[in-house]
Amino acid sequence: MRPTLCGLWIGDDGRVHTCTAKADGGREEQSEDFRPFAWLGAETRHEGVTLEELKGEGAFHWLAHAGSLAVFEAFFKAVRDGAPIDVLKPYESQWLLQHRTRLYADMHFADLRRCQLDIETGATEPGAFSDAKNPGDRVLAIGLHGGSRRELLTLAEETDAGEKRLLLAFNDLLREIDPDVVEGHNIFKFDLDYLRARSRRHRVPCAWGRFGLAAEFRSSRMKVAERWIDFPRCDMPGRAVIDTYLLVQLYDITAREMTAYGLKDAAVYFGITPESGQGRTYIEGSQIQHVFRQNRAEFLAYLADDLRETKGLADVLLPTYFEQARAFPTLLQEAALRGTAGKVDLLFLEEYYHARASCPAPIEIAPFEGGFTRSFREGVFQHVLHFDVASLYPSLLLQMGRNPKSDTLGVFIPLLRRLREYRMKYKQLTKTAPTAAERDEAQARQSTFKIL
Repeated sequence: MRPTLCGLWIGDDGRVHTCTAKADGGREEQSEDFRPFAWLGAETRHEGVTLEELKGEGAFHWLAHAGSLAVFEAFFKAVRDGAPIDVLKPYESQWLLQHRTRLYADMHFADLRRCQLDIETGATEPGAFSDAKNPGDRVLAIGLHGGSRRELLTLAEETDAGEKRLLLAFNDLLREIDPDVVEGHNIFKFDLDYLRARSRRHRVPCAWGRFGLAAEFRSSRMKVAERWIDFPRCDMPGRAVIDTYLLVQLYDITAREMTAYGLKDAAVYFGITPESGQGRTYIEGSQIQHVFRQNRAEFLAYLADDLRETKGLADVLLPTYFEQARAFPTLLQEAALRGTAGKVDLLFLEEYYHARASCPAPIEIAPFEGGFTRSFREGVFQHVLHFDVASLYPSLLLQMGRNPKSDTLGVFIPLLRRLREYRMKYKQLTKTAPTAAERDEAQARQSTFKIL
């Protein structure tokens, strides 16, 4: 039995780096070799790659394993314009799928090492918005809140040398706290991107990952309802980066009640901070630098409140994605940024991989109209009946008992039955579990599996 995984990363060198939770709450890092794989539509030979012919009549009836990541990427480059090839990414999902293992499998949400991050910045021009590209604009403070520990690092002197020392102190502190998850509000577009720009200016490495590895950045986008959101994604090897600004927007897809997604507005909406603002320190953005210099206690109280509200948002919104990471071969960060269909696909692919069955190609679905609603009268309806059938659509499909034509392995119906039973079990526990913490955890699980 494998120890409980709480961090996973596959480096450019092709090594699998794992971080596991120890019985005393500590963390242990290890590494091992990785054998990446792909499904192929035709037999294609390549040095260092072994092929298996798969049973069944799916379009992808060959399975290729490479001895190393370097060999695999050379193989993919050689065949991608020829034989049909299906590669599962990120590679961490491949490894989890291969080993039929999950992150946080034997952990509760309360066992996660979580850390909230917030920064405050200043501009040279009074009242201007701070821009990391401007040489004189700086990071004034970096706040970290991990468990019962809260650290507020501040700029000792407003010089390049002072800012460099602050950035180095942040690296050391993050390494010392060693969180599984780093949480922030608008952390991708602002905090981490600002820290990256200033670190680059002072030649300070973004040493924010585990395994002695630096953070990696790339342009990314995600769809929230009808909108696309572009952001500079940051990956910290062995840790998950969670942006509550994105989670709030995902939440509001169904609620459609929020008027703004900023930290202060979201904290009031979720009841983390009273609507009156009592007990909360507020500082206008244009006054941040002035208050930093003139009233340090008020400035630090403002920073501490930002961290408190970020934690409060994550307390409410993150458990759903934590449960998804426990259920699917995916990273927590991927669970928070990836659509539902992609997660469900992972379960099917896992079954086909281990059965050594050929994978079907995606089928074309003709467009169809959705539900129809019509009122045949105008006015106030006095007598209204509402009927709610638990898991109606899954129940209808299970009653039909038919797998999709392309599902030659017959995975769909058994998997759907398992997911439905799982959901109904935890829906019941939301009412009957003995403690509030257990009821909250059950709610996170049942809501996750309702969507799936």
